[in-house]
Amino acid sequence: MDRILSNGELGASGWTRRGFGLSAAGLLLSASGVQAAARVRADQLLPIDEVEPSRRNEVAEIIESATIRKQGKPEAFPCNHQLYLALLNEPSLTLSLWKDLSNAPVRLQHVGPNQYEGDDAMGTTARWEFVYRSARLHALYCNLTHIRPTTQAKLEGRVVLIVRSEYFGPQAADEPPLVRHDVEAFVKVDSKGWRALARTARPILEKVLEQQVQEAGWFVSLMGRLVAQHPVWAVDVVSRDTEIPREYREYFPKVVESAKNSDFSPRRPSLRNQTVQNTNYETRR
Repeated sequence: MDRILSNGELGASGWTRRGFGLSAAGLLLSASGVQAAARVRADQLLPIDEVEPSRRNEVAEIIESATIRKQGKPEAFPCNHQLYLALLNEPSLTLSLWKDLSNAPVRLQHVGPNQYEGDDAMGTTARWEFVYRSARLHALYCNLTHIRPTTQAKLEGRVVLIVRSEYFGPQAADEPPLVRHDVEAFVKVDSKGWRALARTARPILEKVLEQQVQEAGWFVSLMGRLVAQHPVWAVDVVSRDTEIPREYREYFPKVVESAKNSDFSPRRPSLRNQTVQNTNYETRR
């Protein structure tokens, strides 16, 4: 039996500042303030022969020669398994729900099979893609560019993000199913002169990467909680967003119907006072 403590608190203001998922600038800048990553072989983490062929060598390079490697703490939370996978597999769906609740100027476009492009209107642009997907393991590759507004200094880097997921059924008739996941990031900074640039802010930047990796996981669990409690709102938002691929717009209402709480609210949720709940879930293997 494993006991997982999901702790921490993340209010609406924190999400507004950081935008959707990982902060690219935080990932790049944090690399200077932490010791070099311990080396690991890519095939220890992924079925490398099944990774998207056009990215296979690059993914291996980033993992095996990363500037920094950071693994978030495991988090266990109540969530319908199919809802969790829908939110994880289709970022434009998750972002659509988020943007309906937040005024964060984040943009994300589905630009090709498994490929996305976006920016945060604060100097960071990213193009990323799923290079491996299964129910229990997701790997994403990302090209990031950040231009600091104050100095116009340019930072460039590449990231491999790995999400490991486990699923557990209800432990009692009145309890929900559980998901447990953890997020691991491998960052390779490609810009020249990045060490000197980041050294001036080192005391602040040392903790950024750890926070961002953890929050990437918290974001999915928060959205899952909101969808289950506010299913009418979730279906309405997704059905009206034509940027979401049609198959997901048609599939999502069926997932929500099976995932909604028995005491669900027909109203639109608010991010005011929303936090990552302190929970203590036991999961049995």
